[in-house]
Amino acid sequence: MLIDTDKKIKLPQSDSFPELEAKALAFWKENKIFEKSVENAPKDNLYVFYDGPPFISGLPHYGHLLGSIAKDVIPRYWTMKGKRVERVWGWDAHGLTVENKVQKKLGIKNKRDIEKFGLEKFIQECYKYTSEVSAEWEWYIDRIGRWVDFKNAYKTIDQNYMESEIWAFKQLYDKGLIYEGIRTSLFCTTCGTPVSNFEVAMDNTYKDMEDPSVTVKFPVTSKGEFEGASVLAWTTTPWTVPSNRGLTLDGNKNYILVELEGEKFILAKERLESVFEGKKYKKINEFKGSKLVGLEYKPPYKFFASGKADFKVYSYEQMVNMEEGTGIVHSAPGFGDVDTAMGKHYNLTLMLSIDDEGKFIPGNNGKNPFEGLYYAKANDLIINDLLDRNLLFSNLRIVHRFPYHDRCETPLIQKAQNSWFINVAKLKKDMIILNENINWIPSHLKHGRFVQGIEQAPDWCISRNRFWGTPMPIWESEDGAKDRIVISSIKELEDLSGQKITDLHRPYIDNVEIKKDGKVYKRRLEVLDSWVGAGSMPYAQIHYPFENTEEFEKNFPGDYIVEYIGQVRAWFYVTHVLSTALFGKNAFKNVISTGVMSGNDGRKMSKTYGNYTDPREVLETVGGDALRLYLMSSPLMVGDNSNFDLVELKNKSKSVLNPLWNSVKFFEIYANLYNFDPSWEINLEKSPIDKWIVVRLNETIKQVSENIENYLVPPAVKSIEEFVDDLSRWYVRRSRDRISSGDKNALAVLYHVLTTFSKVSAPIIPFISENIYKNLVLRFGLNQIESVHLCTFPKSDKNLLKSSSTIIEKMKKTREIVTQALSMRAEKSVGVRQPLSTLEIPDIDIFEDLIKEEVNVKSITKAKGGKTEIRLDFKLTKELELEGKLREFIRKVQDLRKKAGYGVSDVIEVEFIESEIGEVIKKYTDEIKSKVNARSLRAGGQYGIKKV
Repeated sequence: MLIDTDKKIKLPQSDSFPELEAKALAFWKENKIFEKSVENAPKDNLYVFYDGPPFISGLPHYGHLLGSIAKDVIPRYWTMKGKRVERVWGWDAHGLTVENKVQKKLGIKNKRDIEKFGLEKFIQECYKYTSEVSAEWEWYIDRIGRWVDFKNAYKTIDQNYMESEIWAFKQLYDKGLIYEGIRTSLFCTTCGTPVSNFEVAMDNTYKDMEDPSVTVKFPVTSKGEFEGASVLAWTTTPWTVPSNRGLTLDGNKNYILVELEGEKFILAKERLESVFEGKKYKKINEFKGSKLVGLEYKPPYKFFASGKADFKVYSYEQMVNMEEGTGIVHSAPGFGDVDTAMGKHYNLTLMLSIDDEGKFIPGNNGKNPFEGLYYAKANDLIINDLLDRNLLFSNLRIVHRFPYHDRCETPLIQKAQNSWFINVAKLKKDMIILNENINWIPSHLKHGRFVQGIEQAPDWCISRNRFWGTPMPIWESEDGAKDRIVISSIKELEDLSGQKITDLHRPYIDNVEIKKDGKVYKRRLEVLDSWVGAGSMPYAQIHYPFENTEEFEKNFPGDYIVEYIGQVRAWFYVTHVLSTALFGKNAFKNVISTGVMSGNDGRKMSKTYGNYTDPREVLETVGGDALRLYLMSSPLMVGDNSNFDLVELKNKSKSVLNPLWNSVKFFEIYANLYNFDPSWEINLEKSPIDKWIVVRLNETIKQVSENIENYLVPPAVKSIEEFVDDLSRWYVRRSRDRISSGDKNALAVLYHVLTTFSKVSAPIIPFISENIYKNLVLRFGLNQIESVHLCTFPKSDKNLLKSSSTIIEKMKKTREIVTQALSMRAEKSVGVRQPLSTLEIPDIDIFEDLIKEEVNVKSITKAKGGKTEIRLDFKLTKELELEGKLREFIRKVQDLRKKAGYGVSDVIEVEFIESEIGEVIKKYTDEIKSKVNARSLRAGGQYGIKKV
């Protein structure tokens, strides 16, 4: 019985890409392919990759996966080039992030409550939290195809890691690069600790916040023409007014004295109309700001002691602008880095009037009515007090961007505090010089954001008055800085203290005392900023200099790092600071800074917004190779930002992986049918299209190598994708008849191209490359290497490329003509299976036979007189019509074969409708039987086939 083509036939389904990837992953693990890829290379031929470790908790999002894939592509390539690329996973496990997570778990609100809870119990909870590593991370990393050693992962809380940090601190201290001082920096009142400027900029932790916008009267007390007038100064932080120590203006600008309702006021001329809008004032005098310099005034509050230079008007144009306020700014040194710099310049009193919890301290020159009050809650009280005393000129509200601490959602303030600093100012010149040794992707970062960050960077505050961190290795006697011991190793501390050191964390290390020359030395309680740990990663991960000394020194700087662009002024920066200070070298040679990925609506990726697909779902349904292609080809890999696009991601399967895999399956069908042998020789002169695809393969090898070695990943991926398109949509399609008829040269060429290409594509799409290699090389070859990832990356044939340089252009022109001709067919609704008589083309060098076959024309003529357009003759003869019907019938039979699940070697019987196709059958019986592998053709009431 012939098959009824109207019935749905359930066909066996081939493996999906996620299923194929799971099989490849299982193969890698079972046979330890990653381990072999490392161990097979000599130890003296290292390629060093530095991995910025992720935070120890939470699940990876697409930003993590983007970086992880980029961390895999380059090392895979260099592994196949013979380098030993050791890749060990690391966890970032110190700092406020962990403390805040533990605080939330325990219901602890602030630093003081931690001390009440008990420091040792709190530290043990931190240990417990950091031991519960999210197991799901490994699943994601496996499914994106990243090779990395998870089992031997280091943590920044490891004692060896911390000891290397301590060593680094001592080196910097001995070089005079570390000092203790009072500096102004961003400060979190909930955590009770300073926050690095670059940390806030990195995470873009700014929010819109409504604040007061007040103009305060400062009555002039100096004798002369301004006596009795009030200087008008503007501020958005009324809580700093009790700490006022000066008024600042721009001495080069024009200022004005006006009268309003019997009161006299001084302000900038440029701000007059804005400040006095709608008010009837009288102008008294105009003058340069320099005339006001030195005027004394009565401050609103005097319960904090003052110095001789306080409560005067100064010129300091860095503080003043004419776009807002009055053109005169109230200055409270200690609350704002510019205020502090101005205060230092004029020897004003540094104000430390807010404690670490953000509360006012007692007055030292009288009772402070705001004592114990949280600074933000004091705003309204201060405003009302100024109003009651007729010292408030205006009281408005303003919305502006304000920094928040992302760990606890607390607004940050600028606050002076006693801290320890690395003297970055001393290092800047060398840091900029060493930056010249670094290859930056994108290149504009090199002399742009990175150098600008160095030039603008303040000294680095590296101490934290917290708990979960590497301890500052400083022991002091009661004499303090006059008698200080800074240790550099656990052994040194054990020798000095006579105690066994088992844990460098607080509070255990706090209990270690050093007794020397009749004095007792106790440790300073601060811990190091966790960014010191992050920047120490190149040497701390291998416990340098206590171990692996030769290995580190021979292979430093590292070859490659990659993280998102926020790390330019964060991890990249701190690593460069420490490397410059410790070794006088740049820490890395090549760096890729990826852009920021947003959700499909342009907003930050968020589960709340629902603006991206769960990465797990994508990996389980679309696959890791598709995600790799999507991310590695995106502008993210050259520092640009991009929105997540699921449709485009899925298109990578449709446009690249599917055609490539179909080409493999197509080869397998006929390789099996004709007993293919890899020893069959290739003759590139037999067919121009054979030579062209081999030349294209070598061109692709060259392009991929050059781009990856220059750390330009997107163009390398583009070369892969373009080659797949050429292979599947041109070479395989144009060679289909030759291959299906058993042409040995065509089969040998396709085998060579597919197996070689599997090695070229392996760093970028490792799963499908492995499957291609296993399906072809290990199936048809003998004594082959067990994995494509253990193979050597192919070298391009320079002689072939040089001698065949014109074939690429010739084939390009050929395909352009084919595209135009097929477009003309489509416009006329004439299918390509219908032969036409003539195609007229420009007089250029092309492959005529390929055009005739692809466009399906009997002959080609070349236009005279330099004509550039093409022309198709659409007139049909009886003979041409029959040939068209013949091709349609053959297509129909082959579709039935495919639907029935028959193989190409299965002999069939064909039933046809006499009235529709009889004339074609009569004329082309033998040709039809040959092409569809049919034993017989017989007329009937339907179209159908059955296997004999």
